[in-house]
Amino acid sequence: MPAGGWRTPELAQRIRDHGRWRTVPYRDESDATTLDPRTLSAALDDLLPPERTVVVDSGNFMGYPSMWLDVPDVTGFCFTQAFQSVGLGLASALGAAVARPDRLTVAAVGDGGFVMSATELVTAVRLALPLLVVVYDDAAYGAEVHHFGPDGHPLETVTFPETDLAAVASGYGCDGLTARTTDDLEPVRHWLAGPRTRPLVIDAKVSSARGSWWLEEAFRGH
Repeated sequence: MPAGGWRTPELAQRIRDHGRWRTVPYRDESDATTLDPRTLSAALDDLLPPERTVVVDSGNFMGYPSMWLDVPDVTGFCFTQAFQSVGLGLASALGAAVARPDRLTVAAVGDGGFVMSATELVTAVRLALPLLVVVYDDAAYGAEVHHFGPDGHPLETVTFPETDLAAVASGYGCDGLTARTTDDLEPVRHWLAGPRTRPLVIDAKVSSARGSWWLEEAFRGH
């Protein structure tokens, strides 16, 4: 028996079958007005060029782009959660876009982090960066929903009315797009075709009925 007993034929087969999250089945919780964040991420993974830099902000959403958006190498992934602060993703993505113009930079942010840092779009527009910003918009500070909800605390301070974040982005000079279904992502294909002289911000309305399953697991025992 190998050391620790871990290297078994059964485990090897499991890694081959489910070594990527794209191969793990799940129940799609999209509906007529919102997208399952896993479905959104998988659709973007198929749509975007493989040569990319993925920059992930901190928040309730962050597991989905981290698990479903592939990167070509270790330098293609920037995870700002190390700073334990919401709102650093967009500024970090600007740096990545300037440093690696040969790759598409994708900023994955939550709606909370986006509204904290939206002024960074001014710089992105001034520099004409070909930046794609994906806002996982669940109309809440989703992590706080996980903290407050199980103990019966009111959620009014951490949930919000629906906001047109695509219009906010357009106000800064970006191209803005609202996505409620995967069909709504079709304009991304045209943006990718060029000339990409303005950033594109996708306000993706994501489902939140059950919150974030991976974060719920992470918070067990907290």
